[in-house]
Amino acid sequence: MSTSTVDELRAMAAQLAQLAATLPDGAPERALCAQGEAQALSLLSGRLWRGGDLAGAEAALDRALALAPTRARRIRRALLLPAVPASRAEILAARTTLRDRLIALVGDPSPPIDAAEIGWTLFLLAYHAELDNRDLHRLFHLVCAQADPALPWTAPHVRAPRRAGRPRVGILSWHFVPHTIAQLFGGLLEALDGDRFDITILGFDGRTAALDSLDLAGKRVLVLPASLTEARQQIAALELDLLLYLDLGMDFFTLFLAQARLARTQAVTWGHPDSTGLDSIDAFLSPACMEPDDGAAQYSERLVPLPGLLAVYPRPIPPAPGKSRAALGLPERGFLYLCPQTPYKFHPDFDTALIRILRGVAGSHLILTAGWEQAAMQRVADRLLAQAPDLAQRLHILGPLSRPDFLTLFQHAGLVLDPFHYSGGNTALEAFACGSPILTWPGAAMRARHTAGFYRLMEIKELTARDHDHYVDQAILLGTTPQRLEELSHEILKRSAVLFNNHDSIPAFEDFIMDCL
Repeated sequence: MSTSTVDELRAMAAQLAQLAATLPDGAPERALCAQGEAQALSLLSGRLWRGGDLAGAEAALDRALALAPTRARRIRRALLLPAVPASRAEILAARTTLRDRLIALVGDPSPPIDAAEIGWTLFLLAYHAELDNRDLHRLFHLVCAQADPALPWTAPHVRAPRRAGRPRVGILSWHFVPHTIAQLFGGLLEALDGDRFDITILGFDGRTAALDSLDLAGKRVLVLPASLTEARQQIAALELDLLLYLDLGMDFFTLFLAQARLARTQAVTWGHPDSTGLDSIDAFLSPACMEPDDGAAQYSERLVPLPGLLAVYPRPIPPAPGKSRAALGLPERGFLYLCPQTPYKFHPDFDTALIRILRGVAGSHLILTAGWEQAAMQRVADRLLAQAPDLAQRLHILGPLSRPDFLTLFQHAGLVLDPFHYSGGNTALEAFACGSPILTWPGAAMRARHTAGFYRLMEIKELTARDHDHYVDQAILLGTTPQRLEELSHEILKRSAVLFNNHDSIPAFEDFIMDCL
């Protein structure tokens, strides 16, 4: 989050409030000022929330509602959850409050709106380590469909006899830009048979740059407008047999688009690894290596386990040589534990383990990578240091890094720590390409088992912990036995080929397409 942007939005809201105060009551200009101030405060609320300042976000949105109480803002206010919760108790309380607020919005008699005005999702639920997200998602979808009755639209071809010809497949994401989703699934777009299937890659205006470097021979790219009505109509005109969403829940636009029935079969995969709660999504395509035994019970969709990863991931090549420790902003001495994850993945349950590990290995350091979420990651660090102020000099937050520098970071790390409850995915593959050992604990949901799944494919067991105590013990042991870490690194480099450019999922996915006809 940019501090300057926050300051600018605050200043804009204050200036409009001051201007309104100089105008007579009832003046149309005064109403315009109020509308402008409310909009600035709504934007400010989103910025503050992303930085982990829930109280500030709530206050800004409450003020916006007082000035201009729109239906979209009421829904948005209900969805505010702590981005960096202080404790598991706060998470549970926030989920209860969310449910109550959404129930209160069911049956709202206000005039309909364009759902895009809401501009929010419940993607944070996936980070809570709870398994009942689909019910909250369903409640959210109900509220949104009542607010915008056009959302649950059905394309005409779905009810008509199928037109003859090759199976028609659409693959859609908001994130065909430099982003984790493009890195994970770009290879899938290349690997699918463009002769056997009529394939359309569906991106959005200004958000398709990552497609330019792909070999999409035999496939077409359709750039959609950021209008729900127009995007629905353009997708419907393709008369798709299958529409695959690579990720649902991270952005509001595709989530609202997915409420419509735009293809005979609609599916999602693990770009955002959580059940959607949408009746319009029929199947969840998931790597079998990551699913727990009871995985199917966690989805509103039909679980379709696939061999391999579905992500045909090209092996990253780390720079040789990369930058030094000092050039990357790392401490020059001491064992380095690295946890290169978004702030939202740091569940409060993980704090105690991190503290015990650092205290168990004298002179060790914990390296965090904030990217552009500096304010939120600082709140994670503050939460840790409130419990362990003695570790203040051993906790380090790095800002945005280029991909070569990010890969170099793995080469300097002694051990990568996978968070509890929400595993690394793209970052784990990058680490393994560098031969970096990752310590993981497979949780109850697929999203907590990505790294464990990668180890299953590599047939490496030592770095998958049995429980939280075993995780801590292993982290301390490995932090004090560099020779064993070096051996594990060689083993990972030798076995990790199975993770890269792996086409094992492709025949099974193509069989799934044929089953949709």
